[in-house]
Amino acid sequence: MKPGATLGGLCLATTAYSVLQSLVVPALGVFQDELNATPSATAWLLTAFLLSASISTPVLGRLGDIYGKRRILIAALTAMSLGALTSALASDLPVMVAGRVVQGLGGAVFPLCFALVREHLPAPGRPRAFVIISTVMSVGGAAGTITAGPILSLLSSRWLFLIPAMVSALAIIPVILLLPPGERAPLNTRIDWYGAALLATWLGLLLLAISRFGSPGWHWPLIGATILAPVWWRGQRRADQPLVDLRTLALPTVRATNAATLLLGFGMFGSWMVIPLLVAEKFDAGPTVVGLVMVPTAVGNLLIMRVYRRLTARQGPRAALAAGIAIAGLAYLALAVGHQTLAQVCLGILVMGAGIGLAFAAVGALVVEAVPSEQTGVSAAVNTVMRTVGGSLGTAVGGSVLTWSPGESSYTTVLLLYAAALAGALCCAIRVPRPVTVYGGPAEARTGTA
Repeated sequence: MKPGATLGGLCLATTAYSVLQSLVVPALGVFQDELNATPSATAWLLTAFLLSASISTPVLGRLGDIYGKRRILIAALTAMSLGALTSALASDLPVMVAGRVVQGLGGAVFPLCFALVREHLPAPGRPRAFVIISTVMSVGGAAGTITAGPILSLLSSRWLFLIPAMVSALAIIPVILLLPPGERAPLNTRIDWYGAALLATWLGLLLLAISRFGSPGWHWPLIGATILAPVWWRGQRRADQPLVDLRTLALPTVRATNAATLLLGFGMFGSWMVIPLLVAEKFDAGPTVVGLVMVPTAVGNLLIMRVYRRLTARQGPRAALAAGIAIAGLAYLALAVGHQTLAQVCLGILVMGAGIGLAFAAVGALVVEAVPSEQTGVSAAVNTVMRTVGGSLGTAVGGSVLTWSPGESSYTTVLLLYAAALAGALCCAIRVPRPVTVYGGPAEARTGTA
């Protein structure tokens, strides 16, 4: 099978998920009016998707390692299509939210695509494939945000689900035709369902507490997560076939990269909430203008692709991760002190997009290349969850600062907080051992032992 055909199938699958992830966000107010719901109830269209994606991603990643990543990728795309169709046909909010829960199973698409790159593409072509998939993820997300307005104007809100449903269904075809079937794990390999249930419970409680931060009773889910997380950790250490091999997570490269991803997600996702609010409030911009202002994020990703390929070829993904974090951090600092004009904001977003694109392409490469091939799915999935948790924290903290201290100065404070988070991420990136990429050998030879 030609590498280009394999990569093309993975890119279409990534496009389906990235569009689905972002297309609904600008239309929350519309759904609130159509379904006669409260803002807090409508927010569950996002919360349910986030919880489902975060909980299911590690489990589906592990299932991919056992039963074949191609097979699980097809299942995830099918769930996305059926879930989107359910939401499109829903006549009330609970059914629409239920559809979003099913759509969340698509959260495994991105890490599975990275793991399939490691599995099927030759070593020299992997860095290029990693950055292309990351760029497609960013451009697809931006396209979803931008096209939501025209879709609402020309069609109806239900097409925000119908279009992703069709794209997800179409993405299944090239995955089946173009991706070669992978090897299955030995017959005696099994999944730790007890560990999966515990992980889903405490991680769901943690994200629920973060999403409800500051509201009455938000601390109860946090207490539950604090109690259950150590129980899960001890169970994984004792299990013969754990859901997540903690020894793999303790490898120096994986450990440092996951820590950097958590802090990088804090700044990245948080800024995607704060910057649109800043543009809307300061420049009295509507949804279409706000969406267009965020386009430079995707442009920055596209422009940085060639730089990533050259940098990783010479110095490896560790250097790309550090450089990307530093660029994004400087962009946040520039935005914090200079956001008086739309031109300044757009320039800052352009630089930020380039830095984040560079960093996240390196993150995926570092993780999947550092672990044994039979653990790439679950390891990439855990890294994705770290990004989601970091993003949830960044959004919650940024929203709280803007609520407690309204005014333009609060935006400066939040952007400085995100810059500080990226400074911490840079410290973690520097801790990644080098060399970290020697294709074809055991993980320990590349990363050192835990």
